[in-house]
Amino acid sequence: MTEGTSGRRTGRPPRRPGEPEAPRTPPRGHLVREAVRQVRDGTSVLVLGAPGSGRSHLARRVVDSVPELRVLSVRSATSAPGLIVSTVHDPAQGSAPGTVRRVPPGTAGVDDLAGTGGSTVVLADDAHLLDAEHLQMLCELATDGRVVLVATADATAGAGTAHGAAAARLTTLWLDGRAGRVDLVGLSEAEGHELIRSVAGSRPLDLALRHHILVAAGGSPATIRELTLEALRDDRATTNRDLLRLHGPGLLPPRTVQRARHRLDLLSEHDRESLVLLARLSRLDPERAVHYVGDATLRRLLRHGCVTPVGPGTTALRATPVDAEALLADGQAWSADGPSARALRSMVDLDTAGLVLDPFECLLLSDAWLEAADGPTGPTPTVAPDQVSRIATVAARKSTAMLQPYRALSHAMLALDTHPTGAAAIEASRALAALGSTRAAHEVLARVPPGTSGDERELVALWRAELDDWEDARSDGEPARLREPDAAPARTVATVERLRGAVHALRAMRWRESLDLATGLVDDDRAGLVVRLRACGLAGMAAAFLGHGAQLESITETGRRLHDALARQAGSASAQQVVDEGTAFFSGSAAAHLACSLGWVEMPARLDALVRRAVAARDVAHTSTLSALAGYLALADGDDVTAELELGAAIDRAPRPTTHETHAWLVTVRATALARLGRAVEAERLCAELEAPGATVSAWSAYLVESVRHLAAPTTSLPAVAPSPLGVEAAALQPTIALLAAAEAAASHDGRVSRQDLVDAATTARQQTDIGSLQAVADYVIAASTADAGSLADLTRTFEGLGMRHLADACEEQALRLLDPDSPHALSAWRDRANRAESEPAEEPLTAREREVAVLAGRGLSNRDIAARLFLSVRTVESHLYLARRKLGAASRRDLADRLGDDA
Repeated sequence: MTEGTSGRRTGRPPRRPGEPEAPRTPPRGHLVREAVRQVRDGTSVLVLGAPGSGRSHLARRVVDSVPELRVLSVRSATSAPGLIVSTVHDPAQGSAPGTVRRVPPGTAGVDDLAGTGGSTVVLADDAHLLDAEHLQMLCELATDGRVVLVATADATAGAGTAHGAAAARLTTLWLDGRAGRVDLVGLSEAEGHELIRSVAGSRPLDLALRHHILVAAGGSPATIRELTLEALRDDRATTNRDLLRLHGPGLLPPRTVQRARHRLDLLSEHDRESLVLLARLSRLDPERAVHYVGDATLRRLLRHGCVTPVGPGTTALRATPVDAEALLADGQAWSADGPSARALRSMVDLDTAGLVLDPFECLLLSDAWLEAADGPTGPTPTVAPDQVSRIATVAARKSTAMLQPYRALSHAMLALDTHPTGAAAIEASRALAALGSTRAAHEVLARVPPGTSGDERELVALWRAELDDWEDARSDGEPARLREPDAAPARTVATVERLRGAVHALRAMRWRESLDLATGLVDDDRAGLVVRLRACGLAGMAAAFLGHGAQLESITETGRRLHDALARQAGSASAQQVVDEGTAFFSGSAAAHLACSLGWVEMPARLDALVRRAVAARDVAHTSTLSALAGYLALADGDDVTAELELGAAIDRAPRPTTHETHAWLVTVRATALARLGRAVEAERLCAELEAPGATVSAWSAYLVESVRHLAAPTTSLPAVAPSPLGVEAAALQPTIALLAAAEAAASHDGRVSRQDLVDAATTARQQTDIGSLQAVADYVIAASTADAGSLADLTRTFEGLGMRHLADACEEQALRLLDPDSPHALSAWRDRANRAESEPAEEPLTAREREVAVLAGRGLSNRDIAARLFLSVRTVESHLYLARRKLGAASRRDLADRLGDDA
C-alpha cells in the first residue's frame, strides 16, 4: 500500500477485525458457465450491461470456453461498407487466430458466416454499433439456427437513439425464445413489467404483485419468469398475500433456489450472513451499509450482483430478496460475533448519537431482543430502557403495516413492559384489535402513563375513537360519546369528537356539515398534525361531493403542507406513522378527485411510485389501499377488467378490522366492475354480503349498494338520495351525485324519469359546481333531455378530451341518431371518430360478448334493445360497444356493420 501526496492512503481498505479475506475465485463464474452451456446447446446469448460493466470480458470468456466450435468475431468496417470478420479459432480448418477478411454488405456474406447446424459461433462485441443491415442479417441467422450469436450491447442506450434501437432489436431474440440473456445491470422496470405481461398472458397480475416480483427478482429475467409463474398458481388469494412479503424458507420455486445457490456458491460464511442482514434491512444508504458490514464485504457483494444500487442516482443499496431467501432455505445461521451482532450494537450507538433509525433497523433490533434469553442487554449491552421502548414501538407499528399482528403484539408488549408510553399502548391495542380482541384492545389502553404529553394523548384519544367506531358502528351517523376513562384534557376530547362528527356526517351523506367540521379542524393550530391531516382528507371528500373543485384543490395543497410538516418533525419513533398518514391522505385525495371527475395529471405516476415504495417496504396494508385506488382509477378510465382485478386484490389484502364504510366502498367498486362486465350474479352476491343480518349499514354504504344494483339491473329504482337524486332540492345538496345519476338516466333513456326533471336537476347542480367536467355532464343531461343534437355532437369531443369515454360514446350515439346524416354536425362527428380510430394502435380481437353486442348494434338495435335481449344493463352494453368500435376502428354503427361483414 502506498502513501498519496495528500497523506491519505490509497488502495484496498483494510479488513475489519474478524472479517475474512475476499475469495480469490473469479467473479461471475456462474454466468459464464450458464452461457457456455447455452452456446454448446446451440442457443445464442445476449450480454447486456452498462459501459464498464465487463460485458466484453464476459463474452470473450464464453467463446474461449468452447474451443471445439468454430468462432468468428465481427465488427463494422470503417473505411468501406461491410463487416470485418476475424477468426478466433476453427478446429476443423485449422485457421490461425487473427485471420481477418471482409464480408460485403447485403446477403452475399451469409454463406461465409454460417456453418452447418449452428456449429459456428459469431462473437459480436458492441453489437449495437453495427449498421442496421448487418445487425438484421446476424439476427436472422441466429433465428434460423444457422449461427450461434454471442452479442454484447449497451443496456443504458436511450430508446430514441440508434444504439437503443439496435439493442432493442437484439432483445427481441430473447423475447422470442431464440437467445439466452445475461444481465450485468438487470432489467429496467419497464422491461420487467413487459416480461411479466408476456409470461402472464391472458391472466394479468395486479400492480402491487407485479412490483413485488420485480423487487424480489432484483432484475433477473429468469427469476422474474419463475416468480410470475409462481403467482399464476390456482390458489391466487394465498399467493397474493405470500408474494407481498418475503416468501420464507421452502416457498420459493426450486429452480429459483438452485440458480441462487449457483450464484452464491463463491461467498464465504461471513458474506452470506452479511447478505441476509442487508436483505432484512431492505434498502440502506451506502455509508450505513459500509458501517454495518464493512467496505470490503460490500464490494464483494456488489461484484457478485447480490446487492444492487436502487433509486435516483443510485443513492441506496438493496440486497436481492431471492438470494437471501435461498440462504435461509439452506439454514443460514447467525454467528455470535458475526456482522449481524456487530450491526445490532452499531444501531444502538447510532440511536444514542441521535441519528434516526429506519423502521427495518428497529424491527431487526427488537426481534433480536425478543429472541435473546437475557433480554435487550444481551445482544446490546449499552441500550437504555427508553431506547428499547421507543425502538420496539416502531417495530410494532411496522409489523402492523406488514399485516403481522402477533409479531406486532410481541414488540408492543416488550415496549410496555420496559418503559410504558402512550405510543406503545396504541400499538398493543392495534395488534389486539387486528386479532379480534376489541375488549383487550380497550383494556391495554389503561396502561398509558399519567405523564403522557398532550400530543401523544390526542393520538390515544384518536385511536380510541377509531376502536369505538369499529366495535359499534351506527347507521344513523350519530357517534357515541368517546370512551375516555383516564383524565384526558377537555380540549383533546373535544378535538377528537369534532373529527368523529365529520366522519359520521360524511357517512350520513351530510356533505356540508362534514366540510364545515373538517375545515374548522384543519384551521385549528391547537390540534395535532395527525388530526389536522386526517381532517384534510375528510374535507376533500366532502368538497368533492359538493362539486367544489377550487376548494378541493386548496384542501389538497394544505394537506401536502401538513404532511411535510409532520415529516420534518419526525424521528425514528414516528417514521412509519409519517408513511402511514401520507399514504392514507394521498389515497383519500385521489379518490375525491375521481369521485367528482376532477383530473389530476400526476395521479397515475404518483400511484405507481407509492405502490413501488409500499412493496419494497413490505407494507401490505398500504398495498391494499393503493390497489383499491388503482382499481377505482381503472374504473374511471373504462378498464373494467383491471378494476375488478385490482379491487379483488385490495379486498384480499385489506387489514382487519376496518370500518363498514371502507369495506363497503371496496366491495361496491368491485361489484360495479363486475356489473359492467355482465357478471350481474357475482355483483349481486357481493352486495348481499354487505346487507347480511347484523351488519350496520350507513346511508353512504346503502347508496353504494343501490347504485350497483341499478347498474346491474336498470329496471330497479334509482338509488334513493333524499328525496331523489333527480329533484331540485337534492341537486342543490348533492350536486355531484345528482349529475352522475341524471347522466345515467339520460344515457339509458329511462322512460320513468321526466325529461323536465332531468333538465331542472342538471341546471340546479350546474350552478353549485365549479368543476368543468361536472359542468360538461350537466350540459350533456340538458342536451340529451332536449334532443339538442348539435350540442351533443360538440360534447363528444369535450368528453373525449376529459377521458370520460362512456359519456363521449353516449353523446355520439344520441347525436348521430338525432342528426340528419348529411348535416355538418353529423359529418364532423363521423370524421372525428374515424380519425381517432385510425390514430389508435391495433387492439386485441373482440371478445365473444363484444362481438355479440357489436353484431346486434350493426343490425340496428338500440342499446336498450340489446340490453333487454342479452339480459345486460344499458351501461354494460355501452361499455362493450365502445370497446368493439375502438378495436375495429369503426366511426359509427353503420361502419361497425361494414367492418363485421357477414357476421352483421
